[in-house]
Amino acid sequence: MGRLHRVKRRLLSKAVADNVATMRGMGPWSLRSRRRTDVWLKRGLLLLLPATVLASSFVVTNVPATQKRDVLPLVPDSVHVASLTPLRMAWPSTTDYTDILTAPKAMDPAVLPLGIHHIVLDAGHGGSDPGTSATSHVKEKEVTLDIERRLKALLETASFHVSTTRESDLMVPLKERARIANAAGADVFVSIHVNSIHSARNRGVETYYLGPTDDPVLTKLAAAENQRSGYSLGDYRKLIEGIYADARQGESHRLAQLVQAQMFSSLKAVNPQLEDWGVRRAPFLVLVATEMPAILAEVSCLSNDEEALLLETPKYRQKIAESLFLGIRAYADSHNLSKEKGT
Repeated sequence: MGRLHRVKRRLLSKAVADNVATMRGMGPWSLRSRRRTDVWLKRGLLLLLPATVLASSFVVTNVPATQKRDVLPLVPDSVHVASLTPLRMAWPSTTDYTDILTAPKAMDPAVLPLGIHHIVLDAGHGGSDPGTSATSHVKEKEVTLDIERRLKALLETASFHVSTTRESDLMVPLKERARIANAAGADVFVSIHVNSIHSARNRGVETYYLGPTDDPVLTKLAAAENQRSGYSLGDYRKLIEGIYADARQGESHRLAQLVQAQMFSSLKAVNPQLEDWGVRRAPFLVLVATEMPAILAEVSCLSNDEEALLLETPKYRQKIAESLFLGIRAYADSHNLSKEKGT
């Protein structure tokens, strides 16, 4: 019993001491001893970290010479950090850019043996735009539409698919003509016109493809043909880019050469005074926005009275249509034959 009383008194005394300590803000003895342990652990870690760093540096500096070769320094001993400069590209001067940036080279069309099956015919002028006229009152818009109809019949007989920009006496803006051709997915675009020049004695045929010109006569002719184009000033940059950087120029040139050769040789037989004015380049807007090889054929001269009289006859108009047909077919055959060889 005496021992039990002593244990009870110790427990009671400890409880009283803890209560007094709690009232003083010190907390019970068990918590205070735990806090002291945490403090000593933290102090031990603070002392341990520097000791670990010192020990590791000592080990590295005392690595044997035979083993030091496996340790790769961040910066070689021979290089001073203060002397390091950013890497700079040795970019060439502007005169050397051609070695890096070269213009794309023209590709031989034979690489892509594509056939010619769909032709778009464009009868120049129409409606409120009569084009040029002769003293005999023959109007360009009437001649071009009649030749277009005759040429269409010839092409369809030869199994070509033909679309037209106009089939009646309508005024169709140049921009709309190109849209019709592109929407049709045509392979070739042929615009039919009749010429008018200052010298009434001259009579000839010529064929144009798209491109710039410094000839003032051609500039004036193009300006006259580009009337009522349907384009606005906002289209200026796109039009200029199309004139000076046209990827179709090579094919358009070939088409123009074949059409011009056939047209002159065929018409010369019935019109001995006819002159060959050749293939020329001019910025005709009707050719700008088309996505296929495109030409503009000047099939006669209404400013020459004898030519105007010939144009009044169905026979001569039919002859013009036949000559255009022969040129288009020669161009198509050159492509279609290459396609057959590639198959």
